Amino acid sequence: MPPLRGPASGAWGRLRPVNVDPLEVYGLPSKGETRLSDFKTQERYYGKIVERYLEFCTDAKGRDGLLQRFASMDLSDKANKPPPAWRATARGGGPSSAPQRENSSSSASTYSSPSTSAASAATTGGTVVVVPTPESIAALAAASRDLTMVLAALRKLREAIVATGRADDFATQVYLFCIRLAILAKHHQSYHPAILHLLRSIHRRRPLNSAELQEVAVYRVLDAACRRGDLAEAYHLRCLYKLRNTTVDTALRALAQDDWVALQRLVGIGGGSSGSGHARGACADSHQVKLLEYAVHNMRVHTLKCFGRAYLRLEDVGFLEASTGLGWTGLQKDYNVGWELDAKAVVIRKMQAKAPGPAATTAAGSK
Repeated sequence: MPPLRGPASGAWGRLRPVNVDPLEVYGLPSKGETRLSDFKTQERYYGKIVERYLEFCTDAKGRDGLLQRFASMDLSDKANKPPPAWRATARGGGPSSAPQRENSSSSASTYSSPSTSAASAATTGGTVVVVPTPESIAALAAASRDLTMVLAALRKLREAIVATGRADDFATQVYLFCIRLAILAKHHQSYHPAILHLLRSIHRRRPLNSAELQEVAVYRVLDAACRRGDLAEAYHLRCLYKLRNTTVDTALRALAQDDWVALQRLVGIGGGSSGSGHARGACADSHQVKLLEYAVHNMRVHTLKCFGRAYLRLEDVGFLEASTGLGWTGLQKDYNVGWELDAKAVVIRKMQAKAPGPAATTAAGSK
């Protein structure tokens, strides 16, 4: 008998199975996804999210490597913003236009660039030259994709929690994890709505303990003061939550008084010719430092304006670098400073010789 036409037994087994990432199995509940309405499914999905984040932390190989990854990743919208509009020339010394307020921190380039944290450095003539390698760039791109996927999965889970009206210990744990992770990644689109829902909805039905409430309240106050630049709201929230926090008090006082030195100490910015010193502040932890960094750009611009108005010439460029927490190259590249460097001196403004008046010209001609 001739063989039967059609698919034989097991013929479909030759097709390759579709590899679907566990974090991309579900869609957004706001777009019609209903499978995340089950509480057990939410908990299993959260376990997969935590597992992926732990893999991300393990690949970083230590705390310093993890902080460098977070510092070098750009998950905010600052990459689409124009460079600072401030420029000072050697003739005028003042700003040609007012600086534009940025929602995202432009000071990330102060600490590291996307290729700095995982690149090889070579020293030439006393200057450290960072040379990115293809392996480091590929590793950083993969890590950035993983972190973006984790944040996207957390958004799906948060939407499912809101849709089901869940307000228990699991919901609090998910929101705290999302807030802390998004702050380290400086992704305000994730942590800001999470903070508002946690404080306004979940906390009213399932009160947070005192430590959790103070932690989230500190994040909300610092976000209002540093990222959104609303000091009035920040002081109102500080009184509303009855905060007694050294970091909050010092930060609000520094922003209200334009005290760049106090903010430097909180953030832990170190000056010097390298222009990339970053350490934990004396009072602020890593999450608080990430929020404080939003205010660094405007405070540094204010400091540069003060130098432009007060000085004609600085004899040591190191003093300017230590005062701004950024190297001379970084000041020219990131802030478009048009001052001139004469050996180690910085020429801010040049005084032009006055032309002789008409009376002096007549007297000289009569002689």
